[in-house]
Amino acid sequence: MMEVKDVMGACAARRRAFGRGALAAMLAGSLALTGCSGGNFEDADEGSAQQTEQGQSAQQGTDGAVDWDALIDIPGMDFDYSDRDKDASYDEAAATIIELTGQGATVSGEGAAVEGSTVTIASAGTYVVKGELSAGSLVVNATDQDKVQIVLDGATIRNENGPALNVQQADKVFVTLAEGTQNTLADGTAYDLAEGEDEPNAALYSKDDLTINGTGALTVEGNYRHGVNSKDDLVVTGGAITVTAKEDGLRGKDCVKIADGTFTVTAGGDGVKSSNDEDPTCGFVAIDGGTFAIEAGDEGFQAATYLRLAGGKAEIKAGDHALRSDIEAAMTGGEFVVEAGGKGMNPETKFTMDGGSLVVTGCDEGIEAQEVIINDGALDITASDDGINAAVAERASNDAEETAGAADDAAASAGADTENAAPEATDAEGPKGAKGAYAATDGEQQRRGGQSGENGQDGQRPEPPAGFDSQEGERPELPEGAQNGEMPEPPSGQNGERPELPEGVEPGQMPEGQQGGGFGGPEGGAGGPVAANASEDCLIQINGGTVKVDAGGDGLDSNGTVEVTGGTVLVSGSTTGGDSALDYEYGATVSGGVVIMAGSTGMAESFTDGSSQPFALVNIEGTAGTELSVESESGEVLASYTVPKAFQCAVVSVPGLSEGGSAKLVAGSSSVDFTVSTTPVAGMGGMGGPGGMGGQRGGDPRAAQDGADQAREGQDGSAQNPTRAHEGAAGESPKAELSA
Repeated sequence: MMEVKDVMGACAARRRAFGRGALAAMLAGSLALTGCSGGNFEDADEGSAQQTEQGQSAQQGTDGAVDWDALIDIPGMDFDYSDRDKDASYDEAAATIIELTGQGATVSGEGAAVEGSTVTIASAGTYVVKGELSAGSLVVNATDQDKVQIVLDGATIRNENGPALNVQQADKVFVTLAEGTQNTLADGTAYDLAEGEDEPNAALYSKDDLTINGTGALTVEGNYRHGVNSKDDLVVTGGAITVTAKEDGLRGKDCVKIADGTFTVTAGGDGVKSSNDEDPTCGFVAIDGGTFAIEAGDEGFQAATYLRLAGGKAEIKAGDHALRSDIEAAMTGGEFVVEAGGKGMNPETKFTMDGGSLVVTGCDEGIEAQEVIINDGALDITASDDGINAAVAERASNDAEETAGAADDAAASAGADTENAAPEATDAEGPKGAKGAYAATDGEQQRRGGQSGENGQDGQRPEPPAGFDSQEGERPELPEGAQNGEMPEPPSGQNGERPELPEGVEPGQMPEGQQGGGFGGPEGGAGGPVAANASEDCLIQINGGTVKVDAGGDGLDSNGTVEVTGGTVLVSGSTTGGDSALDYEYGATVSGGVVIMAGSTGMAESFTDGSSQPFALVNIEGTAGTELSVESESGEVLASYTVPKAFQCAVVSVPGLSEGGSAKLVAGSSSVDFTVSTTPVAGMGGMGGPGGMGGQRGGDPRAAQDGADQAREGQDGSAQNPTRAHEGAAGESPKAELSA
């Protein structure tokens, strides 16, 4: 039988291919994309691959571990905006006027010249551009000391053979959008590039620093590859900007900084991206303001080093991850509503939230990073799998994507059969070869439930699923009870129905003979010996703010530890027995805050030793939409939570309850009296044997299910990690009503 990790891996690959393919198809219709022209990129690809390999080895220690501190220097990053970045004023009387006349142009003033349908700016100054150029380009080729201001005053430039605006050299170029004007820059589907060259590659292309300011409107049509691409900094401080691009919408290799503006971006690749992963002070995306509507085939925002969200409002729909950083991310302000085919927020090493609002309306996993630290702000996650997942960080490079894009162009110009090509993958998920084929990293395979190299090593064919005879051609066994062509029956307790408690267990009672930190076996902080992908570096820490999670898998899932010191934590976990509202490898402690986490009993876990605020794990049933309230002995409502899915038990910890004290948990018309403590004892701290939720993780799913069935029958079954059959979360976002 095919293992879960194989199914999940295949689904993930199809998801990314669909996300990119569907949006690319839509863009093809709107932009009349017919293919790309370019030179032979084989030599360039080989050089980039060698450079990437050398760069990665230099960033790893002798033990193969990544030196993350060497890859990022946040104090050294420049998040400021210069006065001239923000100043969109100009003196038209002193400026050079460029009048576009259809097939050509006229120049009034110094510093610019016209040759055929090409206008070239060769010196510093202010240039006001008006009119329409239907088949030509505006080129900046000044000295590297020159600052050039280009005022688009109702200008339209279209170039079928290259960028509409092409900055070849300058110190810095300011594109000012004149008040009340509509401007357009558009390229064609094929560029005339020298053999072996892959740039320029955008309708608005700059080799040097580029700033866009003003209050006018700009439409950018990136029919070839990208919409706006700066090989240095890209800074935007104003304007109403609409970008449609075959690949990425807004790119700044060294950084992207946005202070203000209105942005509508439709991109086949990433919406906003910075790709420099060689300089630890570069490669960041900083959002300080602005309003965004982004639809992207890959990531919404993508940073090579650091994603900084400090302001603005954004609605993002992404085929892969909505908010992605290859290293670290932080949020201090702004309002972001995202929907993703992959993760809602996905920095590799660390995500810190100190303010703002992040709403994930749909995703595979809400947040994944090695460390997730919530100090303040509002977080609301709806996920088909885990809500918040602390997993071991992995290193990826953006160079692979660059070579893949160039290879795609070369293949198109050579007439390659794209219908038979492998689906393109994102650099965040794995390296891409010359044809864009997906290759999972070792760590990615581990996160899907298997060990590195489990599906084949050293170029060998991976082992077929169990039950498959390659000689006889026999198909693997179907799941028990399934007929050919039919889906297996879903587990009980789905679709909002109340799942059944284990046999012999009444609401408010623990299964007979079970106590401690989890369900089943006697070893491990979270159930048996820790999993192969466990690490003490993995941490979910909630110190403040409001955290709401509606998860089809685990609510809070750490491959290391969980710490709750404050804030409000409201979680609705899976309705099936394969997941829990709280999941960890080494332990979970609570020392403050309001905590209500509801889910199924099958793999339920509670807090562990080291907690200073009393807690309890209570058996109580409820259907979707049931209000779950914690009351003191005197009847005072200390906290309440409207749970969006059916549940069988709840982990609770609230201020106002003392060690050994009694309280009441109310679910609709049902209520259960319980006792709280900071020490896991019988009747709390878990649903199984001391310290664990069963045997080793990562075992055979069929054996795991057998163990779970045994536990429900009151037998001594130490269940291994069962097959996770996740469904999309249903119901309204959780609502909390707290009273002192």
